[in-house]
Formats: sequence, structure tokens, C-alpha cells
Amino acid sequence: MKKYTNIVVYCGSHFGNDPAFPSFSGRLGEALGKGGFHMIYGGGTVGLMGLAADAAMAAGGRVTGIIPQVFIEKEQAHRGITKLIEVPDMITRKQKMIESGDAFIILPGGIGTLEELSDTFSHYRIYAAPKSRPPILIANIDGIYDPLKTLFQNWLDNGFIEKEDLDSLHFCSTLEEIMDLLNS
Repeated sequence: MKKYTNIVVYCGSHFGNDPAFPSFSGRLGEALGKGGFHMIYGGGTVGLMGLAADAAMAAGGRVTGIIPQVFIEKEQAHRGITKLIEVPDMITRKQKMIESGDAFIILPGGIGTLEELSDTFSHYRIYAAPKSRPPILIANIDGIYDPLKTLFQNWLDNGFIEKEDLDSLHFCSTLEEIMDLLNS
């Protein structure tokens, strides 16, 4: 049995302006599907999230979406995935996603993706011993998360986080790095 089965993917509801972002998102979804992982994501059809979900499904994977009512009303709910869980709000969505993951992948995205990363990192920093924290794999495609990496280092240098807090964070620049970590 895999150590990491339920992989939560946080990512943008837009494609971004670098073609590497949607390309990576699709390849990641395909790799998760072919690899037998259960992808859990925000439940939408739009942007990188829809692309990753479609690719995972096309590769024979199992995909669960967790979507708040506000996006159902905007007709963004992905009805073509394995399971769609409808929740009342974003807070409930994030809570369910955090509780569902054995590992977390952060693809390029905006403020919502940053919020999901922050909430997940903070949750496990508070509630889990350092050695039992799930991995958080940050897909640093074309250096999009270089400033975030610098910020974490700045917090460490200034005494706001400890070295062990960063042990579960992995900045990855290739799909192979991510899959190697998931399969290790």
C-alpha cells in the first residue's frame, strides 16, 4: 500500500500567462491518475484545477472535488469527476481538504492558493509533531514560488519559524521530483 494515497492539489482557477503552468498541471494530473493516487482538489472546471482533474480522470484516476456553494452557483462545479462534495463555504472546503490529504501539492495560483497553502502549513505546524507532518510539495514552475521560498527563509532567519517547521516543505521544479517524493 502506498504511504501517500490521497493527494490534495491546490492550484489556480486561472491558467496564468506562462504556458508552462497549464502544461505542468495537465502532466501532474495524468501522473497522479496513472500512478494510482486519489486526487482531491477544489471541485471546479476552470483554470489549472479543471485541467488537472480532467487529466487525472482521462488517465484512469480517481478524483474527488470539494466545492463551496458560491462556485456551484457560478456553474463551475465539475460533474465529470469521480465524486463531488458540495459544502456551504470556503472555510468548510479548506477544512475538509486539509483533513483528507496524506500529501499536498501546490501548483501555481493566486491568493486562494496561497491561503490554502498557509492554512495547511499552519494546521500541521500546530497540530502535528514535526516527524508526522504530511509533505507539502510546492511546484516551483519557472520560479513562480521563488519569492515564497525567500519569505520562508526570512521568517527562519528572523526567528518566526524553526528549521523543523520547514522539513515538510519541498520546493520542486520538476514533475519527476514531485512523483519521486510521493513514491518514496
